[in-house]
Amino acid sequence: MPNLARKKIDGSVLERTELHDRPIVFGRSEEADVQVHDERMSRRHFVIAPGDAGTYHLRDMQSTNGTWVNGRRIEEVALKANDKVRAGTTVWVFETEAPQEEATIISGSS
Repeated sequence: MPNLARKKIDGSVLERTELHDRPIVFGRSEEADVQVHDERMSRRHFVIAPGDAGTYHLRDMQSTNGTWVNGRRIEEVALKANDKVRAGTTVWVFETEAPQEEATIISGSS
């Protein structure tokens, strides 16, 4: 399952948000689907929505500080594996599937 992994500066994963068949809003607001405690993010900062043929599109929601993908400020972009997304001071990586070691742990615990 594709996901957006929030990572620390050292690359370790803080949390993963699985992407499904509906749009998911990221932001500071309690009304956002994924609430992020980052004062440099807007209340409704960006949204990720499924597209055609298993693709996912990220769209900035007119945020004050912008949304950046691979160091470039974007309005909307189709995400590719390992794209780095930054909003405020928070960084995520778009993963097309969970890493193998985590998939094994998850499947082994059922």
